[in-house]
Amino acid sequence: MRASGRTIVRLAPLLLLIALSFGTLAPARAATATGLQIQTDSATVDFPKSLVFHLIADVDQSVVSVETWYHPAFSPVTSVVRADFKGGSHVDVSNTVDMQLNYLPPGIDIIYRWRLTLRDGSVVETPEKTVLYTDTRFKWQTKTDGAVTVYYYAGDDQIGQAALDQTVKAIDNMKKTFKLTADEPVRVVIYSSTRDFASALPPNSAEWIGGFTQPELHLVVTGVDKNSDPMSEIERILSHEAVHLIVHQATENPFNEPPPWLDEGLATYYQAIADPRFGPVLQHAINSGTLIPIKALNSTFPDDPNQALQSYAESESIVNFIVHTKGNDGMSALLRAYQGGVSNEQAVQTAFGESIDQLDKDWKKSLNYKGDQGISASIDSRPDGGGSLEDSIGSFGTPALLGLAALFALGSGLFFTIRARKLRDDQPVL
Repeated sequence: MRASGRTIVRLAPLLLLIALSFGTLAPARAATATGLQIQTDSATVDFPKSLVFHLIADVDQSVVSVETWYHPAFSPVTSVVRADFKGGSHVDVSNTVDMQLNYLPPGIDIIYRWRLTLRDGSVVETPEKTVLYTDTRFKWQTKTDGAVTVYYYAGDDQIGQAALDQTVKAIDNMKKTFKLTADEPVRVVIYSSTRDFASALPPNSAEWIGGFTQPELHLVVTGVDKNSDPMSEIERILSHEAVHLIVHQATENPFNEPPPWLDEGLATYYQAIADPRFGPVLQHAINSGTLIPIKALNSTFPDDPNQALQSYAESESIVNFIVHTKGNDGMSALLRAYQGGVSNEQAVQTAFGESIDQLDKDWKKSLNYKGDQGISASIDSRPDGGGSLEDSIGSFGTPALLGLAALFALGSGLFFTIRARKLRDDQPVL
């Protein structure tokens, strides 16, 4: 990728470690030891267009290259931008990153530093600084309670307070119910119109998107249409999305994450306002013998909109079955198992002493399922009387190094959950 004529390189932690091990990236000296004098070290946000880094400094010897290293808080991926610099002991450079090409969501902290390579081959780095990457087109205010901070438009105090209260309530409920430890910061960005929200998405995003969650960045961003019932929308959206954030924090590890049926199942099971489509869709799949096996729901949900809706309905049903047959302690044990980075099969075996196939069998038995009659029948005929989701679900170009993990229909729009890609032999890339 390129931004304003400058090459941007993404570096994951493993690549940095390898480079340091082989000496290709020299460790930085302390700034005071090199005679580095900084006059200006700034970052300016012009959302959604650009992020401009500016450095003015003097060094006690000639500088041969200047780079900006930056990454979102909590992200393991660092971007490197090399400045157009011709050399010398006086540095006055700007790096402009095109954020239309290098999309990042509003409401995150970006941590950055400058890395200067000197004539003798040594390297000096400036101290890390943080800039709030927010939507500069609007005047934002914040409300905070513990680890949760809500960003909302100035003057919309009622919406801001409702969003804060609902998020805190959902998080506290999950932590208490399943004895989870998850105290890392959470941010919620509320746009007061769906039109404003849509303008904050990456270019060429699908029109159906109503909000998104990025658990890796501890962030929820959504738009609330004031022409609807905003308080009901806030309760519905945030009671669902807060669960994703807490499940991620409670199970975070470098190797594996809870499968979609567990993550989405918990979120739909505990959302404040139930989706009325799930019951009819699930019953139709039972009657027609077309339930999707739990193992198939370990992977990303199907692209087919009807199959996707059935996947959500089944996930809620599976979580309901686990909670009612194995109790909250059983669900707690399952979530704890994922903390160890084990496979999906190992997690279920550790928590319940049985295989996923046995869990699948017991769940289907509880539904009076008579057996498979052919998945191809599926739910092509919608039992809920609603229109097809074909008009709502489309393709969405996600940012580099991020993948679409889940879709969820929410009234006027859809929510999608984005996670950093993870690779594992027995775990598909999400």
